[in-house]
Amino acid sequence: MQLKWLLILKVVELLLTCTCIGLHYHSYNGPDIGMLVSGTYVGYLIVFAGYAAGYLMQTPLQKRLDLFYSIVGALLFVTSGAVVIDGLYNFPTSEYKRINMAKASLSIVTGAVFLTDAVLTYLKR
Repeated sequence: MQLKWLLILKVVELLLTCTCIGLHYHSYNGPDIGMLVSGTYVGYLIVFAGYAAGYLMQTPLQKRLDLFYSIVGALLFVTSGAVVIDGLYNFPTSEYKRINMAKASLSIVTGAVFLTDAVLTYLKR
């Protein structure tokens, strides 16, 4: 039963990451913020491709490595969201700012989902 919850969490993480990439496409920040955010989103899309390949080949990821990816993912997504919010603090209200704030908020929510995944993975041990 718990395996199903972990699989559902992985799918939710993938959907949230893809949504973040879509929002990032429409609200790319400057090179300083944009590189961190792009690296986080695309990097974890690649990690999810590895998860999917392992699942299809019936070779699951080791629990320690899964825990590591989840903790680092939580840190990176929360940091990306916080950096975007900080960069837009004094920015005038516009469509660009609204999309960026949505991206930052969704990034922090995705970080919370990653943290939940890490806790459930640890408790599964």
